[in-house]
Amino acid sequence: MNAGFDAPARRPLTWVGLVILLLVASACATAGGGTAPAAETMPAAAGPAAAPDTLLLPGPDIRSAADTARLTGHELGTMWTFENPPLDYWKARYGFEPSPSWLQHVRLASLRFGQICSASFVSPDGLVMTNHHCSRDCVSAVSPTDSDYVANGFYAPTRADEKLCPDLYLDQLVAITNVTDSVRGVTPAGAGDEAVAEARDSAEARLERRCEDGPQVHCQVVNLYHGGQFQLYRYHRYAPVKLVFAPELQAGYFGGDDDNFTYPRFALDVAFFRAYAPDSTEPIHPENYFRWDSSGPDEGEAVFLTGNPGSTDRLATVSELLYEGRYQHPFRLQYFHEIADFYREIEQRNPAAARQIRERLFEIENTIKSYTGELKGLRDADLMGEKLAWERAFRDSVASNPALKRKYGDVWDRVARIAREKLDIAAARTLDDPGFLGSPYVSLAGELVDYVRYHGQPADSLPEGLTSERIQQMGQHLRSGVSPDPGTSARILRIRLDLVRDWLPTDDTLRRLVFRPGESPTDAARRLVESSRLGDPTFREALMNGGRTAIDTTSDPMIALVRMMDARYRRLDPRWKQLGAAETVQEGRLAEALFAVFGTNVPPDATFTLRISDGVVKRYPYNGTVAPAFTNFYGLYARAAAFGDTFPFELARHLETARDSLDLKTRFDFVSTNDIAGGNSGSPVVDRQGRAVGVAFDGNIEQLPNNYLFRDERGRTVAVDAAGITEALEHAYHARALVDELLGRSGTSRGNGGD
Repeated sequence: MNAGFDAPARRPLTWVGLVILLLVASACATAGGGTAPAAETMPAAAGPAAAPDTLLLPGPDIRSAADTARLTGHELGTMWTFENPPLDYWKARYGFEPSPSWLQHVRLASLRFGQICSASFVSPDGLVMTNHHCSRDCVSAVSPTDSDYVANGFYAPTRADEKLCPDLYLDQLVAITNVTDSVRGVTPAGAGDEAVAEARDSAEARLERRCEDGPQVHCQVVNLYHGGQFQLYRYHRYAPVKLVFAPELQAGYFGGDDDNFTYPRFALDVAFFRAYAPDSTEPIHPENYFRWDSSGPDEGEAVFLTGNPGSTDRLATVSELLYEGRYQHPFRLQYFHEIADFYREIEQRNPAAARQIRERLFEIENTIKSYTGELKGLRDADLMGEKLAWERAFRDSVASNPALKRKYGDVWDRVARIAREKLDIAAARTLDDPGFLGSPYVSLAGELVDYVRYHGQPADSLPEGLTSERIQQMGQHLRSGVSPDPGTSARILRIRLDLVRDWLPTDDTLRRLVFRPGESPTDAARRLVESSRLGDPTFREALMNGGRTAIDTTSDPMIALVRMMDARYRRLDPRWKQLGAAETVQEGRLAEALFAVFGTNVPPDATFTLRISDGVVKRYPYNGTVAPAFTNFYGLYARAAAFGDTFPFELARHLETARDSLDLKTRFDFVSTNDIAGGNSGSPVVDRQGRAVGVAFDGNIEQLPNNYLFRDERGRTVAVDAAGITEALEHAYHARALVDELLGRSGTSRGNGGD
């Protein structure tokens, strides 16, 4: 389970805060004034601290749904690890018995694409397929100043034209070793929760260091079943990587955020790269790659999806999911809505920043839609009822075995108590953190407080996250002439104050400090910033010279605000970490109980490590009718025409001009029942022969609640069909060399492309 707000770093700022500060500097240079406040439309929420103790108990609607739920046996999904493939299940369901060589071939042809996506080898000359949306960082980085390859697309007809992607690498899983005993065996007898967590972290780090014996080797201890099992994954790391092809943004992201997480879809969300030898002059020649099936799959056909799903919470208890639905998801959604609005304001006021903002805004919009869909599942009595029914069955299995009952019978109650205490302190702990969000005035005040408190202290007495070098950098920054724009600072501070108003009880100390009677977050933020002298370097210098006394007695409202937040954060954060450690230990016990009851007959939660999921290409009930298994090019042009060829449904230039050249009956996108999560973007969809028949890029909106409990009645993976990719490459983009390579027409094939 994720803790709090993903435990934002105190210093340095969260990633969102860092990006905001970079963009603020750009926006202020052009705008020269304060940003206009956005409408305050977020609904007020009752403070979690005021909630009754029964809040994390399932209500009567969930209990009623649990009483009538019918379990399928696949509530934990089908994201199987390669060390425990479900051979008997595949044989029974599909009549498919893959050989060890098939499994090895599929594993070695599959890749992890940097830190965000999945990919695969699709030619003997190191050609790699992933999604367009996974490629955009590289595509943007290699774009010249006078051309935007993200917007306009890119194709390298020869190797010499391929563009080197900065810092991109590919990881191929080459070996798996069970190290469960090595990790668990280091825990001292009678150790507390935090000591257990620290000992296991140290053991994992040692195993990884011993494994990594060269620059092309990367090793990772993978925690499966929340500590029920530990595997050491050894990867071969390929770098450098070069860009070969990416369509225009409007082709890869047709329909924009409106169509995101929906179906039917018409997105050409595919891109191609090439892996090179370390000297970057010769491509690598993988022994294992997926041969290309340009006809794609058929409806009803069994297909397999390999990739690296990021995370799921299917082993979470009902109390943990009720915590997520009550606090974590609503808080995050409000936060990201506010950040997205702020980005759009910058974009409108400073068009020159649009290219810089675009990719981050895409990510935030995607996050918002994802959390919205997941929250819908958390508030769905039927889904939560199924989850409760599954948990009841699991608890009954433990209770029916006296040995298991003695060892694990109390774990659910312990987890519930932890979740309940987290609910009481989570919002305050996050909002008291001066490093959360990154309003420039709050950041300056936080730096001042930390600098005065820790300057000159021995390095071994500094708190976690602070070093002597960092303190010296703070002093240099504070003494510099930096003077943040007050209007922009107030706008960012308003985001924090919106959250304070909506998530802390009315008698909370922080809330009483920042708000005057009847004052809105916008007015309070503006007053606090405008009455502060923090923008004056001489004032900061005076406080630094005055030491603790000056900091403790100044009436500057921003210093007073940070003093108060900092003091409470230092009280809450240690308890938060204790709760996190206790939760980790209890989830490990829960995983041990799961192993005792089910063994490896159920898959573990996703961990951004390689999995293989089975499914079938299949239509589903949708909007009172039926969604087709496939879309085609006819549908693309019809959807664009239905919206007057206007954003975000206008046709990409190459697809517009190729209308008469394309076979419009060609399948474009398709859906299947494969299990998918964030991180699976770019996953190859392969058939029983180990051929690539598509590339996954999304799930539909009905699939999002599968994060908590897998259901395939309507949840679907959405993929680009190999037939549509081939048709577009050949007739719209005229990428003949690329098509020849995919089809094996570019010379003698080397390596193992499968059967």
